[in-house]
Amino acid sequence: MARPSDPSARNRLLAGARRVFLEHGLDRAKVEDITQAAGLSKGSFYLHFQNKEQAFKEILSGALAELGLLIASAEAAKSDQPEQTLEEVVAGWLDRDLQIFECIWKHRAIMRLVLEGGGSPDYQHLVELFAESAEQTTQRLIRFGMARGYYRDDLDPRQAATFVAGGYDRLARHLVRERRKPDLTAWLIGAQSLCVRSLGCPHFIQAATNVYAARLSEPRRTASG
Repeated sequence: MARPSDPSARNRLLAGARRVFLEHGLDRAKVEDITQAAGLSKGSFYLHFQNKEQAFKEILSGALAELGLLIASAEAAKSDQPEQTLEEVVAGWLDRDLQIFECIWKHRAIMRLVLEGGGSPDYQHLVELFAESAEQTTQRLIRFGMARGYYRDDLDPRQAATFVAGGYDRLARHLVRERRKPDLTAWLIGAQSLCVRSLGCPHFIQAATNVYAARLSEPRRTASG
C-alpha cells in the first residue's frame, strides 16, 4: 500500500525555500538546501514544484496576493464613508496604508530579491502587474473622492492616479531596501500630506492636517522588525 502524502509537505517546503532564498539568494539557493531546511526529500520537492524558480514564484505571488487583499479593502471601505466625518475618513485611509506598508515590511526580503534582479523577468512582471492593478484601484478611489467632494473637481483622475500610485511605488521600493524599520506613521503622513495638498479641497486638507498633527503627537514604538 502506498504511503499517503504528507498534507503539510508543500507548506513546509515553501517555508524552507523562503529561509534558503533569504539566506543565499535565488541564484545560489539549491533544491538540496530547501529540502534540508524543510526536513523532506528531493523527491517530495519535485512532487510539488518543477524547480526552485517555481517555488520562489509561488512565495512572491503569495506576498502580492496578501498586499492585493489589503488594497482591495480600501476600496471596499468606501461604503462606510457616508457615516463618517472627514477626520474619520482620513484616519481610516492612514490606518489602511499602515497595514499595507506593514505587509510590505514583512515581505521586504523577498521583494528586495526581485528588485535587485531576482533571476527572471517573470518575477518583475508579476510586480509590474500588481503595480498596474494598484494604479487602477487608486484611480477608482480618486473618482470616488471627487464625487464626494474630497478632491478638486478639475483633476484628471487618470493622471492623478499615476502621480499617487507612482509615489507610493517608489516609497515601497525604498522601504524594502531599508535595514532598520523606519517610523511608518511618519513616512505615510509625509506621503499622504503631499497627495492631499495636491489633490484635496480646502476642507479635506484641513481635516487631514488635524488628523496628521494628532497622530504625530502620539507616542510610537519603532521596532527593528
